[in-house]
Amino acid sequence: MPDDFTFETSSDAQFDINGDLAIEALIDVDRLQELFNAFHAATGLAASIISLDGQILVGAGWRRICTDFHRKSPAAAQLCTENDTRMHAELLRGRREAIYKCPHGLMDAAVPILISDRHMANLFSGQFLLTPPNSDTLTEFKQRAATFGFDEAAYLDALHQTPVVPERQVTHILQYLKRLAEMIGELGLNQLRLKARERALVDAHADLKNAVRKQAQETRWLGQTIEGNPIPTFVINAQCKVTHWNHACELLTGIAAADIIGTDHHREAFYSQRRRIMADLIVENASVHQVAMLYGKKFRGSHQVEDGYEGEDFFPKLGKYGRWLFFTAAPIKDADGRIIGAIETIQDITARRIAEQELRASEARYHQLFETANDAILIMKNGVILECNQQALNLTGVSRRQLIGRTPLDFSPEIQPNGVSSKETLMEKTAGVYQDLPQVFEWRMRSADGHDVDVEVGVTRFMIGGDPHGLAIIRDVTERKQMVRELEERERELQEKTRYLEKVNQALKASLDHREIEKRSVEEHLLINLKRLVHPYLEELQQCRLDADAEAYVNIITTHLGDLTAQASKTLSAKYMDLTPTEIRVADLIRSGKNTKEIANLMGLSPSSIQWHRKNLRQKLGLTNRKINLNTFLTSISD
Repeated sequence: MPDDFTFETSSDAQFDINGDLAIEALIDVDRLQELFNAFHAATGLAASIISLDGQILVGAGWRRICTDFHRKSPAAAQLCTENDTRMHAELLRGRREAIYKCPHGLMDAAVPILISDRHMANLFSGQFLLTPPNSDTLTEFKQRAATFGFDEAAYLDALHQTPVVPERQVTHILQYLKRLAEMIGELGLNQLRLKARERALVDAHADLKNAVRKQAQETRWLGQTIEGNPIPTFVINAQCKVTHWNHACELLTGIAAADIIGTDHHREAFYSQRRRIMADLIVENASVHQVAMLYGKKFRGSHQVEDGYEGEDFFPKLGKYGRWLFFTAAPIKDADGRIIGAIETIQDITARRIAEQELRASEARYHQLFETANDAILIMKNGVILECNQQALNLTGVSRRQLIGRTPLDFSPEIQPNGVSSKETLMEKTAGVYQDLPQVFEWRMRSADGHDVDVEVGVTRFMIGGDPHGLAIIRDVTERKQMVRELEERERELQEKTRYLEKVNQALKASLDHREIEKRSVEEHLLINLKRLVHPYLEELQQCRLDADAEAYVNIITTHLGDLTAQASKTLSAKYMDLTPTEIRVADLIRSGKNTKEIANLMGLSPSSIQWHRKNLRQKLGLTNRKINLNTFLTSISD
């Protein structure tokens, strides 16, 4: 008889058993107890199911030799426990079945109970003999009774009550135990399947309730979201009927939601003629070609929504003058990916389109100004030319393709007229520009033909897309510089002529001063001579006895002489007739602001002579020992 053989439970289905699930939760203990009782009644053999922790779940037919003797004696029971532990360990290690002799000479059988390939418990049967007790068997049991202190007669009587199973029947007993263990395993599997199905049904029911609740919440949320959305939005179902039409859509179209929900009149809201719109095409799963037939180049695929479209068009029906609209449409799908509707959003972009048109017009105007400007204009970034106008091409003598991508240094001599290198100067000016300090300076450029051009450059910083750029306005000042040089040359010539004229003027002035002095001298001599040679005689004549006619003639002569000398009488000599003619001339020159040296030069006398005459003047004028300036005094008496 083999020591063991392979046994497997039914594997038509596999289940994952929770680690803390006990076997008593998977089998019907009461029904198994009835089955084991019947097994004992039929065979006389004991049978039991013992859990892995040693608990007897089902048991029947334990023999008195074990219950009254082997299990009662501590020493004998210790051998039973060690044997059970060894067999339990072997079953845990994968041993399928075993028939073995216990430490007390009785035969036992053990079979593991596997449920879903998990070892859940063990089925034990035994306490039988293969042959009836003989003299050797009796001797062995008598020795055991003596060893453990059993009552020999009672012990042997219990031995004779132990059933004898012939060896040929052991195979049938193992087959029975195998089938029994298999049935228990299948019962456990069925129980496990039942519990699993129950759990699945409960979970499915809960999932269904959650799905229904979630769908209801999503439906409410969708309605609230659409209604609260400031962007005009509507939704259609699979039949192209409107299900949602928010307030913003009412304001845009002038159509109330109550008048359009449940209908397909959303098409007439935007077009005068009845036609499909983008949401309809999505619900109908139209091809790109079909969409293009209606919208031409006014649509494109959406970058944000899969299978969605977006576009722009002018709708003359909306508003007083029509409106430009930007619209997007996207499918609404169920859990299986089927299209069950579509949502479309609409944005009024009329103001943006008008602004874009104005911007394009403004750009055109500025571009025209840019290209027709009399000054060269360059737009640069990091010192590299990005854009230029026609005047810049004329100034450099190259084409636009040759100018773009180069730097101003490519069109400049190595050294500027002030002796500083062009590179160093340009670096300094560029640094100032990027510090937002406008730069205005003169520069010398060199055109493609090697011709040097003097220019005036103004550079400022401005931003394009958040990046700093430089705007350079360059004016050709070659002609202006030439005119400046010519003006400077003319100015130098005029200065030379002015200096010459000043010298001539000084000479003329000296000559006029000399003539004025001579004139005054003549007048003074005339006055003095009249005063000395004529007036005394007229006075004498007026003292003489004259007839009326003679007296009248004398008066006439006196009056005429007075008239002739009236202007000259305002001079010094007219008031101070006691001055000599030379003193009168000196006094007149002092009054005109001349110093001693100048008077000496004009009169051809030495300065000491002039000093002597000045002294005589102060004495005759009563200014001796008085702190009065002679010039100031003479000026005051001549006014």
